[in-house]
Amino acid sequence: MFRKRSFILLIVLAGIILIGAVSVSAADYSFSGNILSGAQYDLYTVNLIAGERVVATLVCDELAPGDRPLDPVLSAYFPGIDPSNTINASAYNDDGFGLDDDPNGVDCNAFDSSRLQFTAPVTGAYTFRAEGFGSATGPYSLVIRTGVGFSDGRINPQDDAPIVLYCDGSATVFYSVTGVPLGTVENGGSATFGSATVGPTADGRMYVNAAFSDGKSYLFVWSGCAHGSFEAYNVNGGVPTLYSSGSY
Repeated sequence: MFRKRSFILLIVLAGIILIGAVSVSAADYSFSGNILSGAQYDLYTVNLIAGERVVATLVCDELAPGDRPLDPVLSAYFPGIDPSNTINASAYNDDGFGLDDDPNGVDCNAFDSSRLQFTAPVTGAYTFRAEGFGSATGPYSLVIRTGVGFSDGRINPQDDAPIVLYCDGSATVFYSVTGVPLGTVENGGSATFGSATVGPTADGRMYVNAAFSDGKSYLFVWSGCAHGSFEAYNVNGGVPTLYSSGSY
């Protein structure tokens, strides 16, 4: 049993060496629940790849207007670790996501929401445990963001990109957001990877159009490999809206 702590973050990485780890995933996972007793905890599993960066927040939701009774505690368990006890947690946080910690933080009635940040040391299934401290009860929301803060050389740095691009000489290499290689396309070439289509634009650049789960789509236009500029659009009802641009 843990005693009350205002902020504890424990990352167990002993004996693990990351060599050439590449983060190729970008996704948001959202869950909600309600802790009805002090003994209850809820488990959520997310598949991660080695080197992928994670930010997870467990926020106390309103039971009634202005009433956020849950004192949320968030733990993460790396692949193969038993999540039945917080003493086994690979990462643990209590009260690390209040307004005094972050301008976007959420205060609960008497305490704060919780947040974890870590880099996945190995590929596998990671378990997140949501619960209340002691006898605290109440509703909550859990958001797990993966692929945060890309710096691994990918062409498209948008966190919500449904497909991932890298340059390899004059060709672009495509990956799924779970790290599965999809194929390679030379500058000026065309291809289809599932719901994603790739091809040349009229002005000699390249584009990829891939569907989002909400019916919108992601349109990414770039100069081709190896260096150039890019534009990312959110397409809704056939109308593209530019939301990101830069160079690579």
